[in-house]
Amino acid sequence: MKNSHIERMIIDDTQINSKQVVPITEILRLCEVCAFNHANAIGLDHTSMEKLSNAFWVVSKIKVILAGDIRSGDKVSVKTWTHEPGLIRADRDITIKVGNSVKVKSASEWCALDMSNHSIRRLKSINYPDLEMVEKGAVKAEFSNLRLSVEKKDYIYTRTIRSTDIDVNMHTNNLKYNFIALDAFNLDELNAMQIKEWEIYFVNESHEKDQIDVYRIKQKNIYYIEGRVQDKTIFRVVIKYKKVG
Repeated sequence: MKNSHIERMIIDDTQINSKQVVPITEILRLCEVCAFNHANAIGLDHTSMEKLSNAFWVVSKIKVILAGDIRSGDKVSVKTWTHEPGLIRADRDITIKVGNSVKVKSASEWCALDMSNHSIRRLKSINYPDLEMVEKGAVKAEFSNLRLSVEKKDYIYTRTIRSTDIDVNMHTNNLKYNFIALDAFNLDELNAMQIKEWEIYFVNESHEKDQIDVYRIKQKNIYYIEGRVQDKTIFRVVIKYKKVG
């Protein structure tokens, strides 16, 4: 069975930000759409996982490397493929091209959780298809796994999780955390930097009515952002950027 999938589309004005480029939040959404459509094609979609394995997928971390801007009118191709599954982890890579130019490279790690108790499942215990593993990795750089100790002085704002943040697994949709992290910056700050790398780590689940306190630390050309519910870390984001303007 084929282990890759390609989505082709034309970017429009609804997908760009105030700088007239596709923001990291939309890039991650395009990656997720491609990944989920591939999962659907190979029988690893949510419905099939629930019915055949009583399990569902969660992403544990994502790394995105940005090589250039994507703009309205660009014809893009989003390609995803999987790697040989491990004991409890399945890796997935994604590239986004404009023409023949690779603008985005992404690597992500996925785990299957039991539908009943949300415990981690061994991949051999689910109905995993036999795939042709022929693709090389898109991202050579390893995850930084950076974790800093946030303090009161690093606090930026609090975000309450609402009903529209909740996904089919009854916890906060992972895409929402990208928006929460990006909202740690004001518009002037965002306009003054060009994001080169984005890493997000999904540490714990959050649910409706949870109040996520967002903290931000700057170290040279890196921003570290952490979202916490009381003393529990929900997500961490590491941003490498280039100053512009």
